[in-house]
Amino acid sequence: MVADNKMIGNRIKQRREQLNISQEKLGETIGVTYQQIQKYEKGANKVSAERLSMIANKLKVPINFFFESAKEFVVAEEREDKNYNIHVEKALSPQEQELLHCFRFLPDKDAKSKLLGFLRAMCKKK
Repeated sequence: MVADNKMIGNRIKQRREQLNISQEKLGETIGVTYQQIQKYEKGANKVSAERLSMIANKLKVPINFFFESAKEFVVAEEREDKNYNIHVEKALSPQEQELLHCFRFLPDKDAKSKLLGFLRAMCKKK
């Protein structure tokens, strides 16, 4: 499968939001502006292999994450003792992405707490 700029950009945005990393923070980490991250995410600019490698490293995903529409991907995180903690993460579905997006824009902690309580109650009913 040949990846296009837009698909790669969508995958960058999906993972960045999943980790709750701002465009500004990601840009600082890889040496570009947040505007450049916006252009990458929209597919307006092509991401070089070197930059994509840096992004993958910061977002803790293998580089092939950006080229596949994988449902799951393996993540290896370095621990303090220099060993690696390896686990499988699932990519968020469009509904999960929307839920997360809406949750982040709730006006206050009380609203977030009430929503979490409601979701927990709903999960227990199953």
